[in-house]
Amino acid sequence: MFSVDKDLNMAETLLNEGKDFEAIPLLNRLVENPKLSISEEILASNLLIRLGDSEKAFKIAEEAYHKAKGSKDYLNSMNALLNMANSSIIIGDLGKSSKLLETSEEIYKLLSIGPEAKLEIDAYTAYIKGFLSFYQGHEKDSLKYFQKSLELRENIGNKRDIAESLLGLSNFYRLVEVDLDKAFYYIEQCLKIANQIKYQRLLAKANVYLGHIYHVKGELEKSLSHNKSALAYFEKTNDLSSYLGTMNNMAGVYRAQGNLDEAVELLTKCIDFSEPLKNNWMKVGYHVTMVEVLLIKGDINKAKEHLERVKQLRDIEKTPYINRDYKYTEALILKKSPRIQHRAKAENLFRSLIEDKDVVFDIKIEGLIQLCDLLIDELKITGEKEILEEIQPLINQLLNLTEKSHSYWYYAETYVLQAELALLTLDIKNARQLLTKAQNIAESYGFDPLVRKISSEHDDLLQKLDLWENLKESESSLSDRLKLSNIDDQINIMIQKRRNGPSEIKEEDPIMILLISEGGTPTFSNLFADTFMVEDDLISGFLSAFNTFSGELFSEGLDRASFGEFTLIMKPISRFLACYIFKGQSFFAQKRLEHFIERLEMNQDLMNKFNEYQIANQMIKLEDLPNLNSLITQIFLNE
Repeated sequence: MFSVDKDLNMAETLLNEGKDFEAIPLLNRLVENPKLSISEEILASNLLIRLGDSEKAFKIAEEAYHKAKGSKDYLNSMNALLNMANSSIIIGDLGKSSKLLETSEEIYKLLSIGPEAKLEIDAYTAYIKGFLSFYQGHEKDSLKYFQKSLELRENIGNKRDIAESLLGLSNFYRLVEVDLDKAFYYIEQCLKIANQIKYQRLLAKANVYLGHIYHVKGELEKSLSHNKSALAYFEKTNDLSSYLGTMNNMAGVYRAQGNLDEAVELLTKCIDFSEPLKNNWMKVGYHVTMVEVLLIKGDINKAKEHLERVKQLRDIEKTPYINRDYKYTEALILKKSPRIQHRAKAENLFRSLIEDKDVVFDIKIEGLIQLCDLLIDELKITGEKEILEEIQPLINQLLNLTEKSHSYWYYAETYVLQAELALLTLDIKNARQLLTKAQNIAESYGFDPLVRKISSEHDDLLQKLDLWENLKESESSLSDRLKLSNIDDQINIMIQKRRNGPSEIKEEDPIMILLISEGGTPTFSNLFADTFMVEDDLISGFLSAFNTFSGELFSEGLDRASFGEFTLIMKPISRFLACYIFKGQSFFAQKRLEHFIERLEMNQDLMNKFNEYQIANQMIKLEDLPNLNSLITQIFLNE
């Protein structure tokens, strides 16, 4: 026997117990029931929003609003309008959401309610405005509203609402500010509460956000794991929009891994399943991504089929956004043509997208990368040095845009591209400085695979310094420089959005660790004679060249230097320089030196000893400081 009260209460109880899949049939039946009261319709709408069924949530909230409006029930009118506004954002109709919020502001003036009820409405309104501002691109407003919603909801004490605001803040820091540490912090806080109250859909969304963070960082297997966890939930709840979004994220991870067949398979599902949806912009997005992946695979004919579908959707819904995506996709396909006139048209299309002030950052960034690729191809064919002068302003634009849009993975990779361009002009020192800057950026944002890649490339450049110097002295041809450079690989990495580091980074062979005081006087040195045979005059040779290396490293913005067959890295600590000489790759060597410095700085007794010996102009003997011996053995030999 069907009972509105019983089934509605049961649905709410099931959701509160984390039994979302059992609540769905009850709510689906309630939506079609004409006997629901206004307050029951609003509650049903709330529960549907919690399940992610935005269209049904909007429909039932709209029915409640018309009833409440007719009876001048301002409180329920307000609640219904806010649910409609919230649902409209998820559906993708930002204009409707904005108008509904404007109407709610008029109703708000007519409310005659207590402070607690008003506080809940203020908190919910701020939360909705946070997401609306986010999607409208009003970054400062978005943060302000999310922070306000969290503050108000913490005062109210509703854990479910608090968790939602925490996730909203994490979304801001994840996509707008791109402060991944802050985004991760807010997700962790959200997960703690969501687990306590068994808020299943919020747990799924948090997993999607974590998947994105790990994707950006380059931890692709972790990204896939979190996305797959969320996908299972969205599939069972029939939350099609979230389901498709998660599959699209996974396709991006597969693309970054180079698993293009898996990416195509998921994008095909996105395209097929999105056909019934009204959101044409979302559909176009899936086709555009499919074109990008198919072109990497070399399947131009199939890519053209998807371009035709984008054209059809553009003709159905003539919006600037879809027209922009069509131009971008057409340019991608024209660029693959061997015909000069097609490639020239592609170049013009990319330039028009870059120069259009209304085009979003993402498309401008992609257009600049593709344009650089076109010019590099032309450079290889013609050997005309003037083309280098055309590429440099594009890279400058790319650096400006990637920094401004917080696209820090692209930002670091663009510095690597600029380093490769510097090598083509034989500005070797500048190339090394740019690689150092790129690695510092990657490290500051926790992009570990990218740090490994850049460190490996810098090591490779150090090994080839003599070759590059010979090219410089012999006034070599541009063709010879192109063969030695990695500019082709670098531009392809950026086009394909590959985030893998090198397959293997080898441990270095430690040679010597020193602490040198101001003025270049050694206060401590330790030679790892047990691990590597070293010539007797290594230390004296190093010390005689110290001033050269220290100047090169610090005044010129470098983080390493070659010393014969050895590599040297140095980092400041208090009034000293910690110097590490090794043989091999730099990645783990830098980590070890950083760890050594951290441990020294934590040990005030050791630092005091270093200062005492430095003042007395004496060298520390390792046997005098057993704890230092233990520290060195642990970090440089055992880790």
